[in-house]
Amino acid sequence: MQKVKAEIYLGNIRRNAELFSARLETPLCAVVKANAYGHGAEEVVSALSGAAKMFAVALLEEGISLRLANCKEDILVFTPPLDEEEVYQLSVHHLLATIPDLSTAKLVSAVCARYRLRLRVHIKVNIGMNRYGMNGSMLGKVCKFLQGDPYVQVEGMYAHLSGHTPTEAEEERQRFLQMERIAKRYFSSLISHLGATYGAMLGKQYAFDMIRIGLGLYGYLPQGQEEVYAQFPLKKGMQVYAKAITSRVYSFGNVGYGKGEVQKGEKLSVCRVGYADGFLRTRQNGMDEFEKQPNNLCMDVCIRRGKLAKGKWIPIMTDAAKVAELTKTIPYEVLCAATRRATFVYVP
Repeated sequence: MQKVKAEIYLGNIRRNAELFSARLETPLCAVVKANAYGHGAEEVVSALSGAAKMFAVALLEEGISLRLANCKEDILVFTPPLDEEEVYQLSVHHLLATIPDLSTAKLVSAVCARYRLRLRVHIKVNIGMNRYGMNGSMLGKVCKFLQGDPYVQVEGMYAHLSGHTPTEAEEERQRFLQMERIAKRYFSSLISHLGATYGAMLGKQYAFDMIRIGLGLYGYLPQGQEEVYAQFPLKKGMQVYAKAITSRVYSFGNVGYGKGEVQKGEKLSVCRVGYADGFLRTRQNGMDEFEKQPNNLCMDVCIRRGKLAKGKWIPIMTDAAKVAELTKTIPYEVLCAATRRATFVYVP
């Protein structure tokens, strides 16, 4: 095995999911987009069977893959359909589509009528994120257009919080409440969902009918919210390891590409991990014990001070939050990148 090794702790992920559901007393939508944030979507979905009422993905292709892997629960696709083929695929694979505007509503209605397709949908509203989603001025028009459609069934409405301060979040929640009142004039039984991991931390008032948890499933909370960590004692879902390949005593030349900071006679080890494996090329890249790297990573290997036994597994990512802090990014990016070409080992 020459790839880096990602140990995925499925039991921890399930316990995290159950913790959020219990704390908020709300059904769970588990967000498993981007290969479950790098943890392996099919395996995570299987581990969360019975704990999650619904799953959410970013792409149609992700939803189809889960359905073909025998996922029985509802799957919501965040990215709205763009053409007839995508509407068709959403329908035949029994996926929930996102309707963010009137043109998408007209597209799905026309395609479903033409081919006698049934399609279940959630309306996406914009409360401040300004990505997908309709403003309040369009919501009534979309609801009126879809009301009574014999093929398109509106089952839900959702939004994403964009503000990461309680004040911003409350302003957006109030907008969502106003839009929910409009939508329920047309679809009285639709389910509403607003809060993701950050919303869950703010309390039950952000949960509505279902809570969508992404980052929290995998053992992390949004940065800057350390004061609430004790309320959510999450367990990490992943650790990543690389294998020591060889060692030598430095006597001349460079250390990889460039001189590096080594002395003649110093022991060095070569580990099979590089920037192609999802870690930054720079020496100070946040990997565990990166201080032992005398120079930048190469594409496929890095050099470390000290002698490591040939074939020894060494930890290179045990805490995505620490890596993110050191590399000035967020844990989401670290998790998605760290298993870019890893072998997955699943631990119950």
